[in-house]
Amino acid sequence: MRKALWEKILDRLKITKILDKLKLNEKFMIMYILCVIVPLVVTDVILFRSLYKNELENQSHYRNAAIEAYSNYLSNLLSYDADLSSAMDINKNLNSFINKWYSQPYDYYDDLVSNITSSYFSTLSDLNQDRLVIYSDNPTILSGNYFHKISEVENEQWYKEFTTGFRNETVYAYFETNPALKTFDQNRFIYVRRMNNVKSSIEKIITIEHKRSRISSELGNIPVNCSMYLCCGDHVVFASDGTSEYSKILEMASYEPYMTVRDYKMYGNTFTIYAFTKNLDLAKIIQDNIWTIILLMLFTLLFPVILMRLFERSITNRISILGKAFGEGSNKYFQPIKEISGSDEISSLMNDYNRIVDINNDLTNTIYKDKLRKQESDLARKNAELLALQSQINPHFMFNALESIRMHSILKGENETADMVQRLAVMERQNVEWNEDAVTIAEEEEFIAAYLELQSYRFGDRISFNIDIDDDCKKILIPKLTLVTFVENACVHGIESKAAQGWIFVRVYKNEDKLTIEVEDTGDGMDDDAAANLERKMNCVTIDMIKNAKHVGILNACLRIKMMFSNRAKFSVETEKGIGMSVIITIPENMLTVSD
Repeated sequence: MRKALWEKILDRLKITKILDKLKLNEKFMIMYILCVIVPLVVTDVILFRSLYKNELENQSHYRNAAIEAYSNYLSNLLSYDADLSSAMDINKNLNSFINKWYSQPYDYYDDLVSNITSSYFSTLSDLNQDRLVIYSDNPTILSGNYFHKISEVENEQWYKEFTTGFRNETVYAYFETNPALKTFDQNRFIYVRRMNNVKSSIEKIITIEHKRSRISSELGNIPVNCSMYLCCGDHVVFASDGTSEYSKILEMASYEPYMTVRDYKMYGNTFTIYAFTKNLDLAKIIQDNIWTIILLMLFTLLFPVILMRLFERSITNRISILGKAFGEGSNKYFQPIKEISGSDEISSLMNDYNRIVDINNDLTNTIYKDKLRKQESDLARKNAELLALQSQINPHFMFNALESIRMHSILKGENETADMVQRLAVMERQNVEWNEDAVTIAEEEEFIAAYLELQSYRFGDRISFNIDIDDDCKKILIPKLTLVTFVENACVHGIESKAAQGWIFVRVYKNEDKLTIEVEDTGDGMDDDAAANLERKMNCVTIDMIKNAKHVGILNACLRIKMMFSNRAKFSVETEKGIGMSVIITIPENMLTVSD
């Protein structure tokens, strides 16, 4: 209906009749003026507006990306401080050391060396550029190294604000103007946490103080395309141009839309990140995009002329090709047109001609082509069947053979042998099927049970075991064949070397937002030095360490667990010579994945 109305309007205006009288080159020239020159002016205006808007969007993207990078850095820095201080807060040995009253300085020094310096704080190697101090009001503690008395900092700004703010943890950033109170750096950036996990009358405060020079260096290494400022309150923590006065940053904050500001509330304090980009200059935008503009002008002026010529040749050349093809058909020899360009009426005629040729060829070659197609189909089907048979042979032949042995043992009444073969098949199938490395704890439990029941045939009454896994832990995913590695180690190094009856216990439960896995044996155990060395290797295992080690089973399992849980898994060894040994694995609950 719309098409008919449009044609009526053209007929009334006599536009169609006028166009019919024009030659093709005249028609194309009219098209060029109306469809190219006029739109060109509009296009240029739109282009420059688009370039300006695009540059604004790019600058906004740069600022947002820079702020995101800075916020991630700040979050990671403070998260590490929080994790470290939390680990200290729950450390019983550390709390006992601070809460203890010492009658003599020598007793304090001896306890410091034996229980603290040589164990816990030796792991703080990555704080070589920062300062970690624990302040307490225990008068028997000697100030030095990591431990100081609260009386030393009672007049410092951060302590006054912290004790009056009634917070458990917070962050302070300011400039210390009194040199007598400067303990680390005049530009103070301090994470503070109250140690209250273990109830005591002793007040304990953990402080992690960061050098501004290190923060500035690390923030300066983050690639950004704008000026960046990190402020805490009215204190400038970092400025990309060295600005130290907060008032100057506030003055620049009025340069919209070339500024992005974002606040982050962290640990009781508000951090503000400013990102500034340069003012846009239209002349500079044109200069930066001069080649784009030149190419656009060439494209809009020269290309249409060439295009008009191509349109003309497209029509005449294709008509000539079509006429030649029909001429060849008069000799009863038909060949399809190999190349058909365009989608107009002429190309439709050429496509119709090719369809006629195809129909003619199909009629003359139907029998031959059908036979060939059938042969190809039969060959493809046979190949598919052969591949299917081959895929079934390996590795199922082994499981079929084990099943045959088991059934033969059952028929002969050898039920114990049949049970051993069945458990061996379960273990081998678990070893072969590596399409998924992660399994549920329930699946790993089945494999552990099969392994221990096989060991029962070997050790007899010398081995007993108990597997206790909470129901809410059974769907948690862990790396395949990791827990059974610890069970195997308990059998080989614990039960096998002991003549008396031994027990193996496997426990899995959740405790304080953590998943805890325990593998305990009542074997001979090991001495304290060997246990400490094993625990260190388990927590620091690397691929290179496994390559150079003689016995890699336990280390391999530890490495795969650490990799799956982003190095958040912790390993500990508890042992007593002649009594037994326990391996304890703890994983934060927020790192766990549960199977559907």
